[in-house]
Amino acid sequence: MTVQQFIDTVKRRSIIIWSVLAVGLALMYSFRGAVPSSFAGVSHVVLVAESGARDPSVSIVDLPSIATSTVVLQRVRNSLKLPISLINLKSNVSASVLGRSSIMAIGFRDQSAERAISVSNAVSDELSRYYDEISTQRYDVNVNRLSTALQTEADKLHALDVAMSGVVATNPFVVSDRSIDTITSQIAALDDQRAAALAQLQGDEALADTSAPDAALSKTARHEILGGDPAYQAALTTAARDSAQLVSDRASYTKAFPGLPGELAKVASENASIKREAARALTDPNAYSPSAAGSRAQHIRALAIVAGDVARVKQVDDLAGQERATLNAVPTIGAKYSQLNAERSALETEYTALATRRANALANRAEASSLGSVVVLDRAIKADTQLAGGRTRAAIVALIFVLGIAFGAAFLVESLDPRIKRAEEIEELYGIPVVATFGSKA
Repeated sequence: MTVQQFIDTVKRRSIIIWSVLAVGLALMYSFRGAVPSSFAGVSHVVLVAESGARDPSVSIVDLPSIATSTVVLQRVRNSLKLPISLINLKSNVSASVLGRSSIMAIGFRDQSAERAISVSNAVSDELSRYYDEISTQRYDVNVNRLSTALQTEADKLHALDVAMSGVVATNPFVVSDRSIDTITSQIAALDDQRAAALAQLQGDEALADTSAPDAALSKTARHEILGGDPAYQAALTTAARDSAQLVSDRASYTKAFPGLPGELAKVASENASIKREAARALTDPNAYSPSAAGSRAQHIRALAIVAGDVARVKQVDDLAGQERATLNAVPTIGAKYSQLNAERSALETEYTALATRRANALANRAEASSLGSVVVLDRAIKADTQLAGGRTRAAIVALIFVLGIAFGAAFLVESLDPRIKRAEEIEELYGIPVVATFGSKA
């Protein structure tokens, strides 16, 4: 198709083209709210380098690559817990140096204004921290090595302190110049305490022997037990009532009275029952007598006092034995304590030297960090975030799509129209040339 044929077709089908365009634009306007807005947060950082012979670890031209590196972005993703992939995050982060200055702009585009701001600021913060790590990395190795060695020496010192404390705990007199005299005095004092405790024990044992209760129950105890037993009291009451009835019948009747033998047998049986109930009540392990209980309690208290005296004498004997063992071990333990103390002094000297070297390494690290640093100059704010890039791109794409449909529909209708519209079509149909045409130019 020639250009002239294209133009002629467009002219003939202009109504279709404009109709499709109108419908497409109307649909675009109706669905304009379906395209989400795009927001971009922008923050600015500046590379501050100390003037001098030593250069900073990274120059300003390297900062964009570091800001968009996977190391920095992965830290940002983890710190903000972003629900987007690292690739998507990297594709929406931009970093560019402003002219020939030391200022760099860091931007992030997202459908959420808050996320655009937070990610932009987080990238700036992580870039500053990562730059410090790069600047001081070669010094961190030395500092970490010295810190490990220093911790090892500290552990050794702690172990020696524990060992020395254990020696002092077993024999606290090793740190005294008059340890033997002190231990001897304590042994003499313990001997005096043992003599007094032994005398007290003997007196309390004699008192406990006098308070021991008799094996057999006293009359008072038997009376208290039988008086509190309901079965015995019931048998006693029944027997007393029937005995009184027997005495009454004997006084009223002669010996020939037929009921007397039965009453005699009944009274005899009830008396035997009284004896059985008495034996049962007195042998019952749960039988209670206040007087017997008081005697047992008093004896128990006396035995407890005796037991306390025995324990006191044993305690004094144990303490005296420990003091005598301590006295015998003073020479050996004292030599061990002196050896541990000498080892600790040597370790303390090594620890001080390592601490000094670590302090110098930290000073060198601080100096290296001060040579150059990335400082957040301007943080992203909400007023600078709203942009219309997303909708503009969507509108351009939709317009191109509608134009394609409009022209496609026009040429589709043109191809389906069977009417002859050009002289070339007559020549193609009849195979003879057209000599002349009348009317509008075909």
